[in-house]
Amino acid sequence: MNNKRALALILACLPVLSLAQDALTVSDNNSAVKVTRDPAIYFGYGPSDPLRLPRKIEWTVDGRTILVYPSGPWGFIDIEHFHGGAHVAAHQLHAQGPMLGYATTTTEGTVTGGAIYTVEGGAAGSGTSRLVEKVDIHNKTGANLAVSLTGMGFKPTQASLPVPDYSGLDVTGTTVVFFQGNETKYSIADMSPPGFPPLTVRPVVSFSGFNPLLNQSFTIPPGAVLTMITELNVKRHILSLCELYPGICDRPIIVR
Repeated sequence: MNNKRALALILACLPVLSLAQDALTVSDNNSAVKVTRDPAIYFGYGPSDPLRLPRKIEWTVDGRTILVYPSGPWGFIDIEHFHGGAHVAAHQLHAQGPMLGYATTTTEGTVTGGAIYTVEGGAAGSGTSRLVEKVDIHNKTGANLAVSLTGMGFKPTQASLPVPDYSGLDVTGTTVVFFQGNETKYSIADMSPPGFPPLTVRPVVSFSGFNPLLNQSFTIPPGAVLTMITELNVKRHILSLCELYPGICDRPIIVR
């Protein structure tokens, strides 16, 4: 299993962005989101072959495309169920599958993951938009599952991956992470035996620019579901007075 995880990390660093890939697009008002998974070329990973990991997100607002990288551990999910619309809204995409190394069928496993991407555009020409990634990772095993948390919209450190261009834009966001449930129960609203399940909520991460949540360790207890929600908002950057006239703000301030 460790070897498979290591190979997945190598695959995640490969410059495959130029290859023909399986992608879906949904839109709303002035915005669209295109989610791409790996092409069906990676074999040798068991019942869920071919391996098709989440690769990238392209968020287009008023004709400008913003590159966004998906979150982790969602990046270790072999996406087989992949569509827009149907049981989600027309401006949403749904993806689901087993975690690498835990597959039992093409769509099931002892650890499974699912994500819904939602795009909510503003009025045409406004330059505003909202993108949301909601991920669930279900640990169906009988042991703790150690994962590494990385928020959607992070800045890649691999030289093979291009850095998203935010020039002229104000990008802000939040990420919330929690786990809920155990081997016998998930809901904290159900009072019936055997009692309420556990819940842990991490501090909310609020940011401007790139998501600072990167490679942070987290443990999902047996039977629990890890939920990770990231919201990104974009608008055009409005130059401040100091940006327009830097000489004014460079003057020393004399306090009497």
